[in-house]
Amino acid sequence: MRIRVTLVLAILLLALAPVLLAQDGIRLGLSGGVILPMRDYADVAKMGWLGNANLTYFPAASTSLGLRLDGLYGRSDVSFIAGTHEYLGGTANLVFQFGSRSTPNRFYVFGGGGYMRTRTSGPNFGTLAETSPAINAGAGFSLGGRGFAFFTEARYINIYTDGLKPQFLPVTAGFSFGGL
Repeated sequence: MRIRVTLVLAILLLALAPVLLAQDGIRLGLSGGVILPMRDYADVAKMGWLGNANLTYFPAASTSLGLRLDGLYGRSDVSFIAGTHEYLGGTANLVFQFGSRSTPNRFYVFGGGGYMRTRTSGPNFGTLAETSPAINAGAGFSLGGRGFAFFTEARYINIYTDGLKPQFLPVTAGFSFGGL
């Protein structure tokens, strides 16, 4: 089931690419990277991986301030027993980019909140799942030409679950395309 949903989303994103390229203030980004557990959560989880898809909109009246929607999926292993942690969710963020709108090489910061579903599963304890509010803040740098750019970014995510709160630092790299 999960593979079908992922495949449908990938086909939908590829079908939307020509429409996004025609829009002046909309960008689609796809990235992947590593999850670095932070604080007390580092005692429970090992380093993992993360995939991200984002859609950013910069209104024509603004050269620096925009709205960004992120979809995230990540996975890491439990450190003390056989098991995994999975993260699936989305956030809505405000983005502030530094530099001229006509320059694709920009430094940017973002932050916001949303919801993340955490799922911990293992052979000895079954599956524990919970959907909780989350906040995130980060910074990145994009480098490229008009309509296509490579970017790298880091963010801090805190998920407000009952019990131990997952806190981690995803470091990702990817590409974006669309209007700049």
